[in-house]
Amino acid sequence: MGMDLSSNFLSQEIPKGLTSLVGLRYLNLSRNHLSGGIPRDIGNLALLESLDLSGNQLSGEIPPSLADLKALGALNLSSNGLSRRIPTGSQLQAPPDPSIYSNNPGLCGFPLQDCVNPFASNQNQMSQGKDMETLWLYCFVVAGVIFGFWLYWGMLFCNETWRCVFYQYVDNMQDKVITKKIAAYRTSKLRHK
Repeated sequence: MGMDLSSNFLSQEIPKGLTSLVGLRYLNLSRNHLSGGIPRDIGNLALLESLDLSGNQLSGEIPPSLADLKALGALNLSSNGLSRRIPTGSQLQAPPDPSIYSNNPGLCGFPLQDCVNPFASNQNQMSQGKDMETLWLYCFVVAGVIFGFWLYWGMLFCNETWRCVFYQYVDNMQDKVITKKIAAYRTSKLRHK
């Protein structure tokens, strides 16, 4: 009728053959070191009234076939590594006690918090990250331009020697430009003659 193997340091996966024991009414595998996922065909245990898999290292999703267990009145899947949405079914959602799913950070859906699309969330976070990077880039560019402008003009006005050198450089550049323009003008006049 029932099987209680709790607190026995059992390890590895739940044996697949366990789901062929269709006469089981209660199954307690809590407080062991079981890993892997809950067997997909756990729904074969049609007479199961109580299932306790808490305190293990089970991972993956809760199989949808668990929702087919019509006689299931007591369920505890807490303190595992289960993830994804809790299957919809009257048996799994009738007890509004969220503690039966507690300490499974990846689980979501009723009676826990609603599931958020992780792809959309990641896209949103990436978009916000890129926006912040762009904003910081603009801030640094503007700050650099302002700092460079005031540093340049401050040095020119504070140091008379540099100011004279700067004005001399500007005059030399103007002379070169004017000389080149005059030379180009004379060359063009000579060609037209």
